[in-house]
Amino acid sequence: MSETTRRAAGGGSGGAGEPPQLDSERGFIPREREDEARGLFYVVVSTVAYGSLPILAKLAYAAGVRTAGLLAWRFAGAWLLFALIVRARGMNPRSLLELGGAKRRTPQTPRRAPAPSLRTRLRLWGLGAIFVMNTLTYFGALETAPASTVALLLYTYPVIVSLVSAALGMERLTVRSGAAAVLAVAGCALTAGAATAPPRGVALALATAVIYASYVVLSSRVALGIPSETVSLHVTQVCAVVYVPWAFVRGELALPATPAAWGTVAALSLFCTVVPIRAFLAGLERVGPARAAVVSSLEVVVTITLAAAFLHERIGPRQWAGGALILGGVLLQNLGALRRMGRLGSVFRPGRPTV
Repeated sequence: MSETTRRAAGGGSGGAGEPPQLDSERGFIPREREDEARGLFYVVVSTVAYGSLPILAKLAYAAGVRTAGLLAWRFAGAWLLFALIVRARGMNPRSLLELGGAKRRTPQTPRRAPAPSLRTRLRLWGLGAIFVMNTLTYFGALETAPASTVALLLYTYPVIVSLVSAALGMERLTVRSGAAAVLAVAGCALTAGAATAPPRGVALALATAVIYASYVVLSSRVALGIPSETVSLHVTQVCAVVYVPWAFVRGELALPATPAAWGTVAALSLFCTVVPIRAFLAGLERVGPARAAVVSSLEVVVTITLAAAFLHERIGPRQWAGGALILGGVLLQNLGALRRMGRLGSVFRPGRPTV
């Protein structure tokens, strides 16, 4: 999902080398094919992990966990885990690579980076603030709407990513983009009209799509060239700082003393937070926002399958049709990326040297 985020990168991958270039016509150009394949793999891992998030959230609600407590423990645990990851890699948790200015390291060079400027850290915390809004609307939607419906509505976000990228000059706005937007909006209307969820749940799911799209686009710029674990650490810091006091004030910080409650929260913190946030940022840095959004579309399939298997949710013909329109819009918008992913076209500009 999305959470979604999905929702915070050279260094962002944890690998050596210069970051990919952002070209005004072709978008993100990977350093090499192996790096591109690795990036796609990271996005797939993130997609599977995020796809299971609404299922575990529903199971946590059934175990008596409230939203504020769930988010507080989820991000407090993720913050701790990311801090341990950064420390295990021999890095200062407050260290960042200077954007676009890191030199290629040799295997003998320690993976340490200079302390970041306050401006850089504020940008990363800004991503965290967007992620806070994203998770709040997403879990609010899950409280009232079926997980499958939330997943379908959320996946208008890849088209939003493409439109926002065009508005920011990262991609060109074409007739295909407009047609994809029409398909996505029509599918959204059909899915929302067929949903049994209250309007509040539908509205929150759509708000999540818009917020997450903003997170994806901004992450592709703000986090470029920064280690993914460092970006993730800053994002989860903000989430924990916001949600822990909120849960305490609401009296929801204490979790029910049952194995089911603690088990689902622990799984959400590790498998649905640490793994997908870091994997998505690492993949995003390698393949760019539009292509990452295409691969992430598989998340809705994961969620619907798991919802049917574990929550016994079923979606009707109108919702299937709406979901097909939404995914059709996503695929139409990103045909070029799909061709490159399928090796039907070159991922490099003719005559352009790899970097």
